[in-house]
Amino acid sequence: MSAEAAAAVHRAVVLPVSRERAWDAVTDPAQLAAWLADEVELDPRAGGAASFRWDDGQARVGVVEECAEQRRLAFRWWDEDDRDGEESLVELTLDEVEEGTRVTVVEVRTAALRDSSARVAPAAASAASPWAPRMAALCACFAATVARV
Repeated sequence: MSAEAAAAVHRAVVLPVSRERAWDAVTDPAQLAAWLADEVELDPRAGGAASFRWDDGQARVGVVEECAEQRRLAFRWWDEDDRDGEESLVELTLDEVEEGTRVTVVEVRTAALRDSSARVAPAAASAASPWAPRMAALCACFAATVARV
């Protein structure tokens, strides 16, 4: 199954930092600009606006669905130039683990959520996905933390 055909993408990484520091990495626009998109605007509260722009001209806009402090951020996003196009629900969850904080991202196409007969199957972990390099970049933000331990 290709990443484009997948109804959902699921990725997780463990960061060697507290949940508080990991939360800042997924909610602070300046930190998001270091790993998610080149320019980010985010109001991390239910109903808050979100905007993500990449240097290649791609832009996605959205709205925050849920924000549970240091636990979960969920937002819907879509291509800025095609509001009627493909929309996705993105959920970032944070869980404390022995090594630090596990950050999990699940992106599900909302069309699949609306179709009650559809089985939402995530793409294989090895499948190409924009989230693979994004999550690797998130880890790289904390590489210096690992080196100091």
